[in-house]
Amino acid sequence: MAEKTTVAFRIDESVKSEWEDAAEGPEYDSLSHLIRLSVQREITDTESAPRTAQADTGTVEDSEVLDSLTRLERTVEDIQDEMKAVSRESRSEELYNLEQVLLEVLPSHKTNLDDLESPIGSDIESATPEEIAARIDADEQDVSDALNRLSDNTAQVKELGTAFDDQNSYYRAE
Repeated sequence: MAEKTTVAFRIDESVKSEWEDAAEGPEYDSLSHLIRLSVQREITDTESAPRTAQADTGTVEDSEVLDSLTRLERTVEDIQDEMKAVSRESRSEELYNLEQVLLEVLPSHKTNLDDLESPIGSDIESATPEEIAARIDADEQDVSDALNRLSDNTAQVKELGTAFDDQNSYYRAE
């Protein structure tokens, strides 16, 4: 068992009286008990005080880290948006290039009034998206989409409906 020692100190009579009144409460057994608990609380509070200050500093640092992460996240989102825009632009350029190739490889025909009145029965040489895609080694859906756009938006490409299958054929009008 640890050896106990006595610690003595001097205080004013009024302070002693105040401490004795406080020690009469149900929390304390005696004046010595009050003093021991008070000293222990003071030591505990003092030991934890630097930690609390450190925790407060950590909170500020955490806030700064969070702000940095938020800025970084915004930057990443901006980069992703730019990448999407570049991808869309690249895709648009690819489709434009495909349209230019289609205009070169589509069979051409000098359109006359008879062809416009009865395009299916005429002798117009045309090609289906499947045939053109195989010829230029391109995706059939991309070719079909590009031919539809050219047919809808320009007078250069004409679409012929076919009676034999669901796939239309196209030619370049001169």
